[in-house]
Amino acid sequence: MRAARSSGYRSTARGRSRRWRRGVLALATAVGMVAMLAGIALAANPATATLSNGAQLTVSIDSPATGTEFVGSSVDVPVAGKASIGVGAQDATIVYVMDFSGSTGGTPSGSTCGTILDCEKAFFVGLNAAAVADGSTDEVAVVKFSDSASTALGLTDPTSPAVNAAITSGSPGGGTNCSAGLTDALSLVNATTNGHTFVVFASDGVCNTGANVTGPAGALGAAGAVVQSIAIGAGSSCTTDGGAGTLNQIAQNGGVCTAVPNPNNLPDIIQNLIGSTLQSLELSVDGNSSAIPNSEIDPDLPQPGAATVTYSTTAQDLAPGAHTICVTAAGSDVLGDSKTAEACVTVQVVQLSAAPATETNELGSDNQHTVTATIAGDPSVVAGRTVSFVVGGQNAGATGTCSPNANCTTNAAGQVSFTYTVPKADSSLGTDEIEVSAQLGTPPAKVSVTVEKIWRDTTPPVLACTPSVNPNGKNVPGGSNEDGFYLLTATDTVTAQSDIVISVNGLGRPDGSPFRSGDTMKYTQASDGSTPVSKKIGGPDSAVAAHIVSPGDATVTATDTSGNTSTVTCLVPKPPK
Repeated sequence: MRAARSSGYRSTARGRSRRWRRGVLALATAVGMVAMLAGIALAANPATATLSNGAQLTVSIDSPATGTEFVGSSVDVPVAGKASIGVGAQDATIVYVMDFSGSTGGTPSGSTCGTILDCEKAFFVGLNAAAVADGSTDEVAVVKFSDSASTALGLTDPTSPAVNAAITSGSPGGGTNCSAGLTDALSLVNATTNGHTFVVFASDGVCNTGANVTGPAGALGAAGAVVQSIAIGAGSSCTTDGGAGTLNQIAQNGGVCTAVPNPNNLPDIIQNLIGSTLQSLELSVDGNSSAIPNSEIDPDLPQPGAATVTYSTTAQDLAPGAHTICVTAAGSDVLGDSKTAEACVTVQVVQLSAAPATETNELGSDNQHTVTATIAGDPSVVAGRTVSFVVGGQNAGATGTCSPNANCTTNAAGQVSFTYTVPKADSSLGTDEIEVSAQLGTPPAKVSVTVEKIWRDTTPPVLACTPSVNPNGKNVPGGSNEDGFYLLTATDTVTAQSDIVISVNGLGRPDGSPFRSGDTMKYTQASDGSTPVSKKIGGPDSAVAAHIVSPGDATVTATDTSGNTSTVTCLVPKPPK
């Protein structure tokens, strides 16, 4: 049965149990280990294991959830959750078997708890309180025996007031028929549906009437019950056979007989008969484990059951990829059993990068640029992610194409490339800032990186000073150009022809403006030391831009918008005929 429990009674019982645990050092021997296999629960979240005393050990990772995505090259992931013992599903039954024979009415010398029966009753009241506090027991029953036995209380919630009423009622009388008490206990063990059953048998004497204890004790063992026996008082013994067997023979499945010569010390053995402890928590990241310190656990461990703790720790320095994070709770019980429960989640870490981080192009020879974005992480999450490329800076708004997927989604390796082209023009020169972004993380949010593209022009114009016709339109005579007419031409891979500045010995047109590609000039060599001059020649519609009179040969210089220059020399013509 699993009736609702009174929280007030539970709190009182827990306090009483803890006061006994702080009592005098136990004089009895610790309980033996139950022969059960220990193991780790299958990885789950939450995860549960059950100790031999029926206590449930549970651990959960409340945050992060499986599939949570984090962003960065080295991420610290907060991990938080709970662990408990003796909380949750209860699966233990305890049968209290009490000796009410006549000898229990005696009061031992120095007793502070009254008669042996009074001490025995107080012991079982305390034991029941400990069962409530531990949290793993949802059924108890009370059997009393002397010449015969009776079930004073059937399977009942241990928090019910009826339990203590059944334990504390009744008077001593009759012989010590241990077998009768065990037989009633067997009926109760067979009646429960719980997976863990325990019998605590207490007597102040030797079994001196009824059948031998080995029969019902063996049947209890075969039914899976852990049977503990207690020899109370100086007149009792674990090994003395009063004709119906010994108390040692009653103990089953790892249980032992504990002798308590002084009934005042009965409360001291409660901690050896029932109880479980949440011992430790451990964090594992991809199989690498470390203990979670108490500074990250509230309250500190170890904690006796029933108990729940919270923890908040960190999985540090997680690189891009899938990571399995596990928290393992370790618990034990007084029967010597220990178990672990392991809760696990898998999280993803991704990182966005773009390359090249910076690159410089000679615009005149290469006006195309490609940026490759990479989302690093586990292959299961990096493919098919949409990446945005936005060109800012000098060529803001420039558009391009993506590959291998035209919709700018990443391939199986988490990569996608973006290529754009700018005009071969002065307006393209400068620095572009390309923002590369994607929606990453849980919940998705914009993550971006910015790379740089520098477009430059360091190539000078191609300049020519070509002998040309005279103003009358006649052909260049004999190629010797004795009249000194020259056609000035300049081309550039970036700067438009109309924007190339040309000078001759530092001079431009007569109005002070520079020569432009396609201008014709007349050049006349002046005497050394004279001042160069640019003069008009012909009428308003003259095909000749200027008449340069200057010492020496004509040095022609062309300069593009970026300041790149080239120079040619026009040889001085022979005097005209």
